[in-house]
Amino acid sequence: MSTLKVNALQDTSGNGFYPARAWVNFNGTGTVSIRDDGNVSSITDRNTGKYGVNYSSNFSNVNYAAVAMIRADSDYGPTVGQPHEYSTQSTSETNLKTGSVYSAQDSSVVTLTATD
Repeated sequence: MSTLKVNALQDTSGNGFYPARAWVNFNGTGTVSIRDDGNVSSITDRNTGKYGVNYSSNFSNVNYAAVAMIRADSDYGPTVGQPHEYSTQSTSETNLKTGSVYSAQDSSVVTLTATD
């Protein structure tokens, strides 16, 4: 297997190209488990609707962008997936909250993508 190392990527027009640095799709109900991932070493089930996504290779600083999406398991089930306010984002982990506006709730499909 070959490894390609570059300092910057560009599209055919010379514009910057910024692929995801890490991503994960996991089951957030019952025994949480990763379905598929890239550059994610593990997930941590912190509490109802609260997870930690741990990276295999750390980010160079904490100023990366992380975006989460979830499946709403019912009409009144989880509707929000967001990097979570209860902990500071670190170079090795992003904390994530899922749930409604009123409370944290588990979700059967949780995804997170992060790039710097």
